[in-house]
Amino acid sequence: WDKHSSLFRHELSVGLSAYPTEFRVPMARSGFLISFLPLVVAFDNGAPHSKLPPLGWSSWVSLGEDWPGPHAKHPAFDFCDEASVKASIDAFFEVGLYDVGYRHFHLDDCWADLERNASGYLQPERDHFPRGLEPIIQYAHKKGLVFGLYTCAGTHTCVGRRPGSKGHWDQDAAAFAEWGVDWVKMDWCYTDGMKPADTYPLMATALNKTGRPIHFNMCEWGKDEPWTWGPQIAQSWRATGDHVGTWKSTKDIIAQRTAIPTNLGGTPFAWNDMDMLETGNYKQAAHANGKEGNMTATEYKTEFSMWAIFASPLVVTTPILDCSSGTCAPSITALQKEILLNTDIIAINQDITPAGRLLSPTRLEDSGIKVYGRALSDSTVAVALYNPDDEAQDGSVDFTLLGWHGDTQASVRDLWQHKDLGLFKGRYPADGHIVRVEAHATTVLRLTPRKLETIWA
Repeated sequence: WDKHSSLFRHELSVGLSAYPTEFRVPMARSGFLISFLPLVVAFDNGAPHSKLPPLGWSSWVSLGEDWPGPHAKHPAFDFCDEASVKASIDAFFEVGLYDVGYRHFHLDDCWADLERNASGYLQPERDHFPRGLEPIIQYAHKKGLVFGLYTCAGTHTCVGRRPGSKGHWDQDAAAFAEWGVDWVKMDWCYTDGMKPADTYPLMATALNKTGRPIHFNMCEWGKDEPWTWGPQIAQSWRATGDHVGTWKSTKDIIAQRTAIPTNLGGTPFAWNDMDMLETGNYKQAAHANGKEGNMTATEYKTEFSMWAIFASPLVVTTPILDCSSGTCAPSITALQKEILLNTDIIAINQDITPAGRLLSPTRLEDSGIKVYGRALSDSTVAVALYNPDDEAQDGSVDFTLLGWHGDTQASVRDLWQHKDLGLFKGRYPADGHIVRVEAHATTVLRLTPRKLETIWA
């Protein structure tokens, strides 16, 4: 700890290499902010766009046959080919994702051939990628994107039953590196008799031996508490079960994530992944695991809000081309633009401070509005007033929850209304007033103390 620069510095040795990590956090002498000291040593192997939670897009429910037209079909689950991928890379820019900071472009369980090649290496599906993957990966790189691929720890992948990486760790890692892959997700299907904590280090070691900095995303659905051992070998890991675009799924994922101990909630290069966002998906998307997205606009805003304050990767899976006429054109819906391009919300996710946590009540199952908070590196605090109930609830934020004096003055901004609400003393809203939070809604605020010295207890 360097008290002059407010930097934590760590050096993690992996094999013969050492990886330094450092980041600055806001400090307070007591209360809420002190709990945001990073207690986890993270693994920075130099992978691009990994210090902060990955911000990007996935193919999972997003691509279709015969794109970009003139006979383009509706998006199909577990599908990708060179033409649909290239068109979506272009659309990534046209719909505004790149402009607000999205950089990751991922292919999920769709790209690999059903057979390895004669030498035992993975190969892309030959009729979908006749030139291989390198040309499309190079195309993504030239446009400034990070390119990710999927594999599985077992004998086969989860959906397509394509070859898994079991027993091929070095071969598969070498192929990913040769192709120029920047991010690898490893799922956990067909793994009978295997243990995550013993298996994932095998791929982590193989990836790092290639010499190419590759972000490793583990996906065993949080079963073996990867937040306790993942930071030593990976940059992110699934902390929850699979997410689909229904309210029950979203509410369940938030509850699972809330249960993770605060000191293991996530820090730079070590992020708890709540799974892909389904933001704004209705009939225009393929249906993951047979579930059509049916959430309301309010519920989709809650999804984005809670993923953001928990510092989860924000990787959305949705078509970014409208091919309904038979010819594809870059497009996302007005609701998706409102949510996915909300730079106020994105900013509270894209910070180096440890992830947000539940402040009040002390247990999620207790009644009333749930108040979550994340201290940010500019000494402001993001607060989410989350209402998981089926009826509207009233809430407020007492500044002592944040470790501030009761007479602290702070300006408050509503990040969905994009509106500065004024200066408040001791609580928001003022005494005698409440915030009405509708059923399944989340109000997200950013609080700035008027004078930094007032937060010292």
